Amino acid sequence: MTIRAIVLGILLNYIVGSHQISSPNDDHYWAGVVEFSFKERSMNNESGLISTPKNLEKYKEIINSPEADPLDIIVFPEYGLSQVETASFVPNPEDLITPCNNLEYEPVVRDLSCMARASQKYLVVNLVEKAFCPEKDDWRPCASNALYHFNANVVFDRHGRVIARYRKFNLFGEPGINITRWSDITTFDTDFGVTFGTFICFDLMFDEPALQLVRQGITDFIFPTMWFSELPFLTAAQIQQSWAYANNVNFLAAGSSFPEIGSTGTGVFAGKRGRIVTVMNHNADSKLYVAQVPKISRPQATISRQPVIKYSSSEMSNLKLKRDQIDGYLMSTLPLNVSFYEASLCQGSVCCNFTLNYTVTLPSGPNQSYYSYVLAVSDIKRTFDGFSDGMITTCAIFACTDAEDHKTCATRFTDPATTVAEAVRFNSIDIVGEFPGGFNVFLLPNSVDTSILPLEVDEIEYNERLFQQEEELRKRIEYKLVKPRSDLLTFAIWGRQFLDIASSSPAAVGNVLLVLFVAVCSFIAI
Repeated sequence: MTIRAIVLGILLNYIVGSHQISSPNDDHYWAGVVEFSFKERSMNNESGLISTPKNLEKYKEIINSPEADPLDIIVFPEYGLSQVETASFVPNPEDLITPCNNLEYEPVVRDLSCMARASQKYLVVNLVEKAFCPEKDDWRPCASNALYHFNANVVFDRHGRVIARYRKFNLFGEPGINITRWSDITTFDTDFGVTFGTFICFDLMFDEPALQLVRQGITDFIFPTMWFSELPFLTAAQIQQSWAYANNVNFLAAGSSFPEIGSTGTGVFAGKRGRIVTVMNHNADSKLYVAQVPKISRPQATISRQPVIKYSSSEMSNLKLKRDQIDGYLMSTLPLNVSFYEASLCQGSVCCNFTLNYTVTLPSGPNQSYYSYVLAVSDIKRTFDGFSDGMITTCAIFACTDAEDHKTCATRFTDPATTVAEAVRFNSIDIVGEFPGGFNVFLLPNSVDTSILPLEVDEIEYNERLFQQEEELRKRIEYKLVKPRSDLLTFAIWGRQFLDIASSSPAAVGNVLLVLFVAVCSFIAI
């Protein structure tokens, strides 16, 4: 053996031995999720030629940071790195190509491959991918340079090989981005005994591919996102935890960060055991969050939760929140002159029974405001900013700045001069809802407080039961608040009723999405 070979062996052992790699026999693995700011890029209207190299250097700093040393896998957010003008070709994962130092690929893919190999970590990076258009028989628009562009998750293994690629199927008005002909079901295996599924942002709201992966038995998910939060049900951490809980899966969410326009939300959630770490920021931030994740297959595994990163309601007023289309809901104002209340509400195929025990202490000082509440039921269609429509089914309690004016429901007090008193203390809430129970209905527990964080899982109880009513399959859900709370914005059973996609051909689905794609959109330019 030559001296050079010995030196290289020592260096390799040092690199590999600098952190402990998790194994299939371990109860846990170590994961990092990155919240990454795009505020500077957006405010300065930077082109991809400027922002992509800068962001790539920041990614490298995160990967090489001391905080990242113990990690097996690091997840970066949606649109954190590249734009259409800096799109990259990505190897077919079936070929197990290592792009590092391979000049056939753009610097972004080459450098990420080298970073994965040098750090001995799995990297999941969302980037804009380019691919050649087929010559014929495709309804998707092709750019003038004969290229498709995809919003893609690319997975590099510890050797820098590309082992998986997922192209986003449910777009949210992203200009210049194509979709696949049908949804990809993308998974990848790891050397620490976990198989991951992955999808992106708006995909969370649909059956394909997200819930298809759950039905295939996938227990761990990677979710890059640039989420734009919305009250009362769809703030980022709120829906991330709810989705993980309902499916009892590990959920690794990495969020792009620019709260002033509505984007933040990063965390790691351990199924029905709740959050390990989660953050909703009020200022744009770039940071790695580290979690020791208990494997779903190891129920005996301990769970180590990070301290709650919680900001005040006044600080969180800096986070822009959209408002859901709740004006078509059937609503009933919660009376504040009693301490116990029961009500039943029905709309369409959904019926809700509410039982509440609460304490009311109205403020007496000047310039003091307080939230009041409505009970609500929904079985109606909504549009997601015009990019898609969907049926929403819910039994809910949510806050209003004036419950007599339902237009103020799902809004907040945001005036810094206003002092908001916690006037209503919910000692217990019991919601029993009856919903359609078919295969195409997905329901989950849903909550958020004034710091725009979901409740902890030990504060709730949630149970589902299917039953037959005449010839219809129904689902009965009971959702309880079991610890007092005086800072609630939402407490709800919330769900989606999906179209019967089995009766739709991929081409028909594609044509609908094509119309949405070419529509004028308000999504932030990438």
